[in-house]
Formats: sequence, C-alpha cells, structure tokens
Amino acid sequence: MMWIVIALVLLLALGVLLWLLWQREARKAGKVMRGAIGIPLIMLVLAAAGYGLVGYNEHTSDWLNDQQEYRSVARAIIAGESPERAASEVPVGALVRVLQAELVKNPSAMGWYALGSLFDQLDAPEQSEEAARKAVAMSPEEPAMHLLLARALIQKAGGKLTDPALAELRWVLDREPTHDGAWMMLAMSADRAGRYDLAEQGWQALLSRHSNGETGDLLRRGLENAREQKARQGKFAGIEAVVAAEDLPAGGTVFVYLREAGSSGQPLAARRQVVPHFPATVSLSAQDWLQRYPDDGAELVIGARYTPAPGGAVDQAAIMAPVKPLELPQDSPAMLVLERP
Repeated sequence: MMWIVIALVLLLALGVLLWLLWQREARKAGKVMRGAIGIPLIMLVLAAAGYGLVGYNEHTSDWLNDQQEYRSVARAIIAGESPERAASEVPVGALVRVLQAELVKNPSAMGWYALGSLFDQLDAPEQSEEAARKAVAMSPEEPAMHLLLARALIQKAGGKLTDPALAELRWVLDREPTHDGAWMMLAMSADRAGRYDLAEQGWQALLSRHSNGETGDLLRRGLENAREQKARQGKFAGIEAVVAAEDLPAGGTVFVYLREAGSSGQPLAARRQVVPHFPATVSLSAQDWLQRYPDDGAELVIGARYTPAPGGAVDQAAIMAPVKPLELPQDSPAMLVLERP
C-alpha cells in the first residue's frame, strides 16, 4: 500500500504548491486571499474519493494479494533458481500476473521463457510468442528458447507448421541433430500442414533412434501415414472451381469446399477468397486441406457459399451453390452457380 501513500503525499504537495503560488500572485495584485488553504485539502479529498470510487476496483485486492504471496516465486524463476514453493502449486493465472510485473523491473531470459510457457498452458499463443521472442533476444544461443517460439508459432497457426516455425526448428536441429523434441514437433506439425516431405523426414529421424516397443510402432504408423498421404497429394492438388452468380453483387467472400458425399461438419478442404467479379476461379491447394486425404474410393462433392461482405465469415455466407459430384482427376473446373435463398 506504500505506493498509495506516496501518491497522496504528492497530490498534497501539488496542492500546497498551487496555494503558495496563488497567495504570491494575490499579494502582487494587492489582494488578500483568505481560506485558500482549502485548495490542497479539496484536492486531497477529491483524489481519495476518486481512488475509492474508480481506482480501487474489485480486482485490485486480489492483484495485491497475488503480488505479496507469489512475488518470491516469480523472483526465483527470473533469477534461474528453484523457488522455495513449487511453481506447480501456484495458480497459473496468478503466476502470470506476478511474473509480468516482476519482468518489467528485472527482465531475464529464464523469466520470459517461463512466462511464455505459462501462456502456452493457458492456450494464448500470441502472448506466448511475444514472451518467447524476448527470451530468444536475451539468450539467442539457447535451444529451449527457439523451441518455445516455434511451438507458439505453430499453435498460432492451428497446429500447422509455418515457415517461421520451421526456421526455428532448423536452428535447433542444425546444432542438435538428435533433438527428439524438435523432430517430434516438426513431424506432427508438418503432418497437420500437409507438408508430408517434412513429416516423413521427421518420423524417419525419430525411428532411427527409437524403433523398439510401442514407441517404435507409433512412429512407424506416423511414417506410413505421411508416405500414404504424400502419394495421394498429387491427386488432390490444384482442384479448381468456377463460381458464377446471377443478380448478385461482386466484392464479397466466397467459400469453396470439398466433402465426402453425405457427410456434415468440418469439410475435407476449404478455401476462402474475395471475389472482385463473377465468374470467379477458385483453386484449392494442399494448404487448404483441413483433414487427411480421403481413400481412393471415396465419393466427393464440391460446393460453395457466398456473403456480399468482403471480410465475412463462413457462418454469414447464406448464399449457396448446390454441391456437385467431383471426379478426379479433373478434365475441367467444376461449375458452381450461387443461388439466392
């Protein structure tokens, strides 16, 4: 509470200074000002009332209690020491708040790393990325910092490997070629992103050291799946549709999607695209696949949804084109005609 006392003292001092200036100017003008001592008193009363009504909200007490109870834990983490109280015993949200406050005063690579890891637990990848970048900047030669940044970038992309995340993983693997954590992160996120060459590379690297038991069986299944999906990738690459419309304004957003016939829920693949004019050509690439490639005998359909809003979401796209069977390989783009509901 010391900072509250300091703030009130400063306000009182400011009030006294104003009172003295007022008195001096009054004497220069040949006037006598009586009762002016009320100015600093009024300022003090207003400041206290303002703090009571606005500044001290319902969460302030909890924040102050957290600072007092967990500050020693946060400071030990920042110093790279083992805290007397296990961090696992501290509520994650409370530790995040206290760490943030302490890092402003005393930043350290371990502190930022811990904060990024906590944000990862809270499923907050953007905040985790920010903390990880600060950890990397302070300790650029530490692989753990780069792995945390890679994980945050992958989580921010929905679990898919991105080029910036790949660069961080490559940095680690160039220095530690047998780093199992980096290879596992690479293999799994590359699978999710449809980057099966990289996924195959990751599973093979892991299998070369862990080929026995249940672990080996799981890794072989991962490798087999990557190779199988890689073999099918050419068949499902570059699927095209031409979306036409009558009496509909262009400039909106179209969603072209693929499904197995008769299925619902998440489509196999989908592409979102702003339409400057009709007809519009839409191509689905490997990056547009949301699920694994279907079996060769699966019956597929292709359809479209549209909203006149240029930044609209799929749940706003009430204008639809009836689905059509999709034959692969395509001889020509699928023709989809939007119809008003």
